[in-house]
Amino acid sequence: MVMDDLEVKPMCTTSTFTLLNKFNVKELGVLEEKVVDLGMDKGVRVFKASLQSKSVLTDVFLPKLKQEVKWET
Repeated sequence: MVMDDLEVKPMCTTSTFTLLNKFNVKELGVLEEKVVDLGMDKGVRVFKASLQSKSVLTDVFLPKLKQEVKWET
């Protein structure tokens, strides 16, 4: 499992439950799995974002979501 800050964790039940508790997820139905294609362009964007941000994957693959969160805070 790759986290938003590019931290890699094992994909096991214990890690999953720990992560759900960390983010205070109460309803599993609100979660989504996202599969992404990582071509050269996205790879360069991931590398660039990794030098500038702690939310790399959100910045590259969900930039619209990142803007919405900034406006709400």
